[in-house]
Amino acid sequence: MSKKRVGELLKERGVIREAHVQFALKEQKTTGERLGEVLIRLGFVTEEEMAMVLAEQAGRPFIEVKDLNPHPQALRRIPLHLAEQKVVLPISLDGGNLNVVVADPYDLSLQDALCRILDKPPRILVGPAPQIRRKVNQSYWLLEHPVDQEIETLLQPIKRDPDAFVDIDRLTEFILISAVSKRASDVHITPTDRSTHVSFRIDGVLHLFYSLPAALHPRIVANWKIRSGMDISEQRKPQDGRSEFSFVGEHFDLRVSTVPSINGENLVARILYKNTSVFSFPFLGFSPNDLTKIKRLFDSPYGIVLVVGPTGSGKTTTLYAALRHINTLEKNVLTVEEPVEYTIPMVRQTQVNEKVGYTFASAFRTFLRQDPDVILVGEIRDEETAQMAVRASLTGHLVLSTLHTNDAVGAIPRLKDLHVNSFLLSTSLIGVIAQRLVRKVCPYCKEPYTPTEEERSVYSIPEDALLYRGRGCTHCSNTGYLGRTAISEVLMVSPRVAQLIAEDAPPYQIEEEARREGMTTLREDAVGKACQGITTLEEVRRVVG
Repeated sequence: MSKKRVGELLKERGVIREAHVQFALKEQKTTGERLGEVLIRLGFVTEEEMAMVLAEQAGRPFIEVKDLNPHPQALRRIPLHLAEQKVVLPISLDGGNLNVVVADPYDLSLQDALCRILDKPPRILVGPAPQIRRKVNQSYWLLEHPVDQEIETLLQPIKRDPDAFVDIDRLTEFILISAVSKRASDVHITPTDRSTHVSFRIDGVLHLFYSLPAALHPRIVANWKIRSGMDISEQRKPQDGRSEFSFVGEHFDLRVSTVPSINGENLVARILYKNTSVFSFPFLGFSPNDLTKIKRLFDSPYGIVLVVGPTGSGKTTTLYAALRHINTLEKNVLTVEEPVEYTIPMVRQTQVNEKVGYTFASAFRTFLRQDPDVILVGEIRDEETAQMAVRASLTGHLVLSTLHTNDAVGAIPRLKDLHVNSFLLSTSLIGVIAQRLVRKVCPYCKEPYTPTEEERSVYSIPEDALLYRGRGCTHCSNTGYLGRTAISEVLMVSPRVAQLIAEDAPPYQIEEEARREGMTTLREDAVGKACQGITTLEEVRRVVG
């Protein structure tokens, strides 16, 4: 068991600096809170990071609770009132032993209570308290209201009679509850000639969960449109809307879009989770080599740093981690986003509002009069924003932003397409981080296997390497995957690379030089994570080819 204090462990992990501790100690004198509570409130530490070091201090395993699907038999071993009162979540049975997640590993009264109601002492893991509370509320509710059974019951009348009444409002609620409980980022409601498919995007991959009678489709879409403030009489044009959804005290924002198709209106709803935490760099999954380069980029006093990749590749998460890495106690950090996804204390955040003319470009002009050190712009998407980014970087500011390109080198011709002068680009751009997200092998059903000779040849896998895959279990909804991690390539603009940019050299020459200087490609990083047992070759093929 570690004797080190929580603050020391947080510093060793690179989560906070001594300056953060001293700032929090001054705040503590005023508020009388615990030091850990102050660090979390000020945004220096997340609940997850605090739980990680608390687990290390207590000598207990840490577990990410939000990705878990507790087993019904485990939930029935501990009463709801005890789970709520003591912030404890039963997750699984392992050979007759109950695995539980607690927020406070030093709570002896909790351990005594568990020993009294269980046949054997439980195996104790540590997780973040807010995640445990949310998962307790959700899991015990779902135990009493099995969603799949509820949906089947609602559909029984229409299976017998196509004109029968079905409570569509309740059906929509259960679809959303099912999506949230399975960590879905999007709900797809797709009409076909004979049925309506309800699919969820989980960890970047679409899964079909329900097939509903086609007769219900117009009613389902109308219900979603009413909820989202759309015109139900208009079915010929695409529409966008917004709504909110609540489940056992937790609130979610929905961004809803409809598009006409030959079988009816196709509907997609993006689910925005309000309680997502902003992790620091050590927890995002970057390789040690790339992480060193990334920190160097964000430690720079001026210049442009871009994070590139397709939609849903984790670019915003990386930029928020960068804001946590930058010393916001000493620097004035301003952001303009669309929308503000996470609130970070000590950072001045603003949101685009095109109705009143507040765009990325206009925000840039305003920021330059606000004495900034660091400017974060959600996306460079037009010529004016690109020009303002270059101007700001050349006048001593660090500019952080995103672009939609396939790889790191692709950011250079993209900026030139936005009429950025080649010479100015070579002097202002200091680095580009390209990234994707790959699914991680489920740790609960992970098993080793020997790769084929073809796989070894195609991916240059060492002869003695063992790969891993998931069999499928309740925790991962039988997919074999649980959660995602980043793969990356980091282009550092060295003097030679800057010269090639200024000379309008073709992208392949810039990439060759970057690789000579040590750049690891997305594919190489992905294969490396497969060899480490973090992901699978199937994921490598799916994400990077």
